[in-house]
This record gives sequence, C-alpha cells and structure tokens, in this order.
Amino acid sequence: MYGEGHAASKLLADALSSVLENSTSREEKQWIDRIESLREALNASSSEISIVDYGAGSSGLNLSREEMYQGRVVTRTIGEVCRTASKPQKWAFLLFKLIREFRPSICLELGTSLGISTAYQAAALELNHRGRIVTLEGAESLASLARENFTKLGLERVDVVVGRFQDNLGGVLRQQAPVDFAFIDGHHDEEATLAYFEQIAPFLAENAIVVFDDISWSKGMERAWNTIIGDKRVRVSIDLFSLGICIVADSPGEKQRVKLALD
Repeated sequence: MYGEGHAASKLLADALSSVLENSTSREEKQWIDRIESLREALNASSSEISIVDYGAGSSGLNLSREEMYQGRVVTRTIGEVCRTASKPQKWAFLLFKLIREFRPSICLELGTSLGISTAYQAAALELNHRGRIVTLEGAESLASLARENFTKLGLERVDVVVGRFQDNLGGVLRQQAPVDFAFIDGHHDEEATLAYFEQIAPFLAENAIVVFDDISWSKGMERAWNTIIGDKRVRVSIDLFSLGICIVADSPGEKQRVKLALD
C-alpha cells in the first residue's frame, strides 16, 4: 500500500502498521487505559437492562426484515451486553488509529451500544483537537448508558441520536454532510448493509473512510461485502476478515484490494 500514489492509501497503511505494532503515544495510552478500565467495570456488571433490538440477532435466528424493523425486546445484564456487543480492544484501537491518521471533521457510527467503540473514536477526535462523531442507537436504554459513559470519560465531541436507523439516518446525513468517516455496525444483515451504504455514499466527502463490521458474520454479509468492494466508487478495500475498510472516491482510478489478518 505504501507503493501506491494515493495519499489516503498511505494513511490507511500507517494506521494498520500502528495496530500491528501496537504503537501508541503516552497521550493515546492514557485515553485507551481509561476506556479499558470502563470496559472492565461494565463487563463485571450484573445489572439487568431491557433492550429493543432492531438487528439480525445471532447468526442462526434468520429473522425476517419485518421482524427486524419491529424490533425485539430482550433482557440482558450490562456485562453480557458489553462482552457480546462491544468491539474488542484490537478493533476499537484500529478505529482510533484510523481517525488519528485521517483527522476527519465529521464521523458517523451506526450502532452505539454501551459506547466503547464510540469512546475510542471520540478520544481520537479529542487528541486531534478537531471533529465530532454522531452515533445512532436504536435502544433508548443503551443510549442513556452510553451518554453516562461518555460523561464519565470526559468525552464531549460525541452526539447520540436515538431511534431506528431507517428513521433517523437520512436526517443525520443531510444535517452533517459531508461525512469523512463512517462505521457501519449494528444490523448485520445483507440487504440492510447494502441499503445503508447506498444511502450514505452520496453524503461522503472525497476519499472518505467507510468501515463495515462483521463482514464474515454470515453468507449474506459476505455477499454484501463483495458487492460493496465491487462498486466503482470504492477505490481501496481492506478485508480484515472481521472488519472491512473502504476508501470511497468519485474521481476515477484503479482499484486496490488487500486481504490481511491482523494477528
């Protein structure tokens, strides 16, 4: 990737190298340690919370589009939600490094949960001294806890929008465009993932970064990822098995595709 003339490719390579080498400055480590201390406390919590889940559920549920749109009320402990829905440190650190390298002004996240991955992204914005992240969450109970967590961490460059993505995404995009960085997480459904990409793409800045979660989670998600990287607007794509990263550009150019295991 360093051999490419594309400036965004070089920034992406720098971010990946930092993750592979676990390279952090003193200021970065301070933020990461604070967020991971919060994660540890959330993991240990046995308090129960009721959640309206609009996602696809586990890979074996095979919920219909109507069932996902209506949502399911489930009860979980906060610890269970944190352990199953929050991105592991390695992947959250990657989001952090991407924002540190690309220095976006407007970031978008679909799927807040308890706010761990959001906190990593917002902390990177704090260190950059620029930018905001708007994160969308379907469950009011989770959004409320996420806001509390951002306050505990002292993160101010984050706005939480509550409600179904289908209902709120259009308005957020119109208000915030152009979007420099987007993390699509929280639905894990082929049709929905493709629909979100098509909805977001017209509002992206040139050479915007779009990250997709769980691209290997199901056959449907694998098909969605393959469709997205075949799109003419996707200049560079990085398949990390768990996450997929795209550089989206309107200007013409040759495609670059990389597959890499971040071990």
